Amino acid sequence: MNITVAFDTGYNLIIDLFDNDFVKRWAKLLRHELECNTLLAEDTYSSFCSESHARKSLEQAIDQVNAFLKVQYIAPPVEADYSNPNFYNQLHEKFEKLTGPDWNNPTRLVTLAPDHVRLAIRHINRYCHRLEHRPYRVRNYMRVEFNTSQRRLLEPQDIKLFKKIDQPNTVVLDYATLGKSLYECFEDGLDADYPAMKIQKHYSANFILQFEPRQWNPAFTAWCHDQCINDIPAVETGQLPLGKIRNSDCFEEVKKTAKILTITLE
Repeated sequence: MNITVAFDTGYNLIIDLFDNDFVKRWAKLLRHELECNTLLAEDTYSSFCSESHARKSLEQAIDQVNAFLKVQYIAPPVEADYSNPNFYNQLHEKFEKLTGPDWNNPTRLVTLAPDHVRLAIRHINRYCHRLEHRPYRVRNYMRVEFNTSQRRLLEPQDIKLFKKIDQPNTVVLDYATLGKSLYECFEDGLDADYPAMKIQKHYSANFILQFEPRQWNPAFTAWCHDQCINDIPAVETGQLPLGKIRNSDCFEEVKKTAKILTITLE
C-alpha cells in the first residue's frame, strides 16, 4: 500500500507503507477518516506556523470556549505567561477537565458542544504543545491530524514495533492517548506521578511525517530511575514506524506549501 499527499503547489509526496499486521489495521482507520473528509488542515500545518500565529490561535480558542461556557473558565494569557512553564501545565489541566479522562469517556461538554467549540478545545491543546517548549521554533515534522475521536487499543505485539527511528523521511504513528506521556512529564519538569500522565495505549489515524529523526534527551533515562521507574516502556523511548517517504526532497518542498489538497490510500 502507499499514500499520496497532494499539496497546493502541485507537489505530490508518496509514502510506501510497511507490510505488517499493524499497518493494515491502522490503514483501515485512515481510510475511514479520508472517506469522511475529517482532515484538520490548520492543525496539520501547526508545526510550521510562527509563534505569533500560535499565540493568536491559542487566544482565539480560549475566547471561544469561555464564550460558550459564559464564564472565564480559562484566563486569557498575558505576555509573561508565554515564558512560564506553570501556565502551560495549568492549561493542560484545564484541557483535560474539558475533555474528560479519555476519548471513550468524554465530558458532557464535548458530547453536546457545537463543532466549532469542540475544535477550539482541540486547539487549546494543540497550541499549548506548540508554545510550551522554549525557545519557540519551527519543527522538522508534520503531524497529519483528523477531527475524530476514533481510537483503537494497541495490542501487545504492537508495542514491540516501537523503536528509535534513525533514518530521515520516515512516517510514524502519532500519540493518541489523552494525557501527558511520561516523556512529556520529563520535558515539562513534572514528576512521574502527575495525575494526567498516561502511557500510550491507543492509536488513531493520525500520523507524523518525520523529516528528520527525533532527538531524544539522554537525561530521560536517569530521570526515570530517579522516579523509581527502571522498566521504561518502549512507547516512551521510540516511535512506531508506518512507512517510508519516497521523495528525498520532501522537507524543503512541503515547507513551500500552504494546504493539503488530497490524501489518497491505494
